Amino acid sequence: MDIRRLQCFLAVAFEGNLTRAAESLFLSQSALSGQIKMLEEELEFDLFVRKARGMELTPEGEDLLPLARNAVQALEDFKMRAARLHAGPENSLTVGLNSDPSFLRMADLARSMRVTVPNLQLSFIVSQSRTTAEQLRSGEMQVGFRYGMWNEEGIHDEFITSVTLGIAIPVTMADQVRMGDWKGLAALPWVYTFNGCPFHVAVRERMSAYGVEVNPVNQAVDEGIVRELVIEGAGVSVLRIDDVDRLVENGHAVAWPETLQVPLCLSYPAGSGYTSPVREFREVVRSVWQGEMQLIA
Repeated sequence: MDIRRLQCFLAVAFEGNLTRAAESLFLSQSALSGQIKMLEEELEFDLFVRKARGMELTPEGEDLLPLARNAVQALEDFKMRAARLHAGPENSLTVGLNSDPSFLRMADLARSMRVTVPNLQLSFIVSQSRTTAEQLRSGEMQVGFRYGMWNEEGIHDEFITSVTLGIAIPVTMADQVRMGDWKGLAALPWVYTFNGCPFHVAVRERMSAYGVEVNPVNQAVDEGIVRELVIEGAGVSVLRIDDVDRLVENGHAVAWPETLQVPLCLSYPAGSGYTSPVREFREVVRSVWQGEMQLIA
């Protein structure tokens, strides 16, 4: 079966329109139609129903769609890996850090990588969980830490550990809510980051049991800025439990009695996990974090 026909099938299924799909593939509409027709003739059943408003998948087309995605992605992964094997091992690695370098064990990771791959040029850059896939695809970095399992096409999220989260209430707001009253907590002003942030997804899922949502008033992406806004009394926020504990110890906040969990992952382009130096970095991360978790236990 011609992989090009599967790519045409995916484009039409995604766009739902022959004209837009043809433009995305740099094909004429007639050429794209021909590819779909040949694929349907090969399969001996229709993949689409032609309607006035566009192309609609048949039940058979719906059933084959995820398999077609997997087949095309597997070929892309094969090409990527072959190209890297042909080029030989890379001598540089850029790592994205989505949180405090100390929390992510940056010093331990750098020390271990110097021993594991002595001639490697290792660089660390600031990244964000929501932009990790974009930075990986652009080549700005080859591997990056992020919170949550995002399931983005072409990107693999490898689970490292579960991170405990806490909710910090500014001391100036502590008397406005009864501990354990989720509805009252939701009504307070909140310092929010962005829609889809794994921290806030965890809060939203917990609050859904009470049919309430947080009341976002201030927005900040950087964890350090969020902490400062809590200290200033701008609003409630969800942070790593170690950040919450420090705010409480310094008299800036009161901790909500219930904690939440979010996964910490190492993300990299699918197909690159077994290629040097990403392979060695994965092994070092596993070693450093397993040792840390043993110490905690």
